[in-house]
Amino acid sequence: SFDSMNMAPWILDLSKQINSEILGRLSWIGIPTSPEDASTDCNKKTYTFRLLDYACGEGAISRGIFDYINEAWGVDLSSRMVNSFNQRAAALDIPKRKRMFAVQGDLLAPSSPNSGNSFAGREWFEFDLAIMTMALHHVGSPEDAVKMLVSRVKVGRPVLLVDWIAGTAVGEEGTAAYNGHGKHAHEMMPGTHTVTRDGFTKNEMVRMLEEAGCVDVGFLEAEELSHLDLGETRMWRRLFFAKGVKGVQ
Repeated sequence: SFDSMNMAPWILDLSKQINSEILGRLSWIGIPTSPEDASTDCNKKTYTFRLLDYACGEGAISRGIFDYINEAWGVDLSSRMVNSFNQRAAALDIPKRKRMFAVQGDLLAPSSPNSGNSFAGREWFEFDLAIMTMALHHVGSPEDAVKMLVSRVKVGRPVLLVDWIAGTAVGEEGTAAYNGHGKHAHEMMPGTHTVTRDGFTKNEMVRMLEEAGCVDVGFLEAEELSHLDLGETRMWRRLFFAKGVKGVQ
């Protein structure tokens, strides 16, 4: 499901790594660990487990966990990415009771001319999980992005942020290396053509999640380093997985 004409091999490897790490930590994140759990709660009432996949790209994360959820709602600034997400979703054999789709827009500036959706309707709130993968370092105000994600989930439900740990770039000779992102910024997240920072520390992520009203905040580092091939520069970096559960506001 990761093959893409537009993506460099190292980006495909990164997507696979992120999905593998997420699938290995379903209960830690707060994702039902069996497909049946996604449609029944502890009282055996049927409900729909809905994912908000922000800066969704072509949908690798949504597809990666789709067996464990009922609906994936993607949002991306890039209409090209949204089209690819929806084409890939259409190619899957999705049961009638499940949905996977994406729309073009900007949840951080829903009223801007670049946003194809106002996201004001009730259907754009009360998600069971919100995920933002490899995009937090592109936004001007990460704090606002975290608060926005928390505002979109139900009380007691998690948000998950995946990005680089600050200062973990190691070049080929084993020396610290960092030269921005070269090409990969718009390969992964077209429409967000700026890199605002190198990554985030554990303390920064914990602070942002707690300030956004989260409890049960957790921060895990990826077990393996990730390889980046930015043309003339090859380096290795470490991913983090930060989650918080929305507290009573």
